[in-house]
Amino acid sequence: MTLNEHAQKVRKELFARYDGVNILWRRAEEQLTKHHIPRAVYYELPDDPDAEPDPMAGIQCLAVEKVNGKWRITYGCYPYGEPALGDWKPIVECCAETRVEAAKHFTGLRLAVIKSAEDFIAEVDAASRQLAEAIEQDEQTEELV
Repeated sequence: MTLNEHAQKVRKELFARYDGVNILWRRAEEQLTKHHIPRAVYYELPDDPDAEPDPMAGIQCLAVEKVNGKWRITYGCYPYGEPALGDWKPIVECCAETRVEAAKHFTGLRLAVIKSAEDFIAEVDAASRQLAEAIEQDEQTEELV
């Protein structure tokens, strides 16, 4: 086998595997989005304990957020304390290395999605109480007039 033939064989095998990883990421999106997601969720990827700290590197993050009206799993990197400055894109549009590395963190993202929805219950309850009180105050004011 020539070097070129070997390179083509490796390329073909890698591309088949990339397709498989993309299929799994799409299934992961379907799995997460069949649950109710009340708001965007961001899961910061833990730092590599073997890597040298780099304050310029920023934070890598997996997220579930709306992209063109549809909930998608996205990946982004942003400066410490500045998530709005992040560069976000759907995970299936990221380079192969990012898709492969991010797969290790899907369980953490899933747990963050569930916790976010659970935490949102208390916020909805508080909003309901505030709104009910405001409506009741208005109704009492109308009775006095």
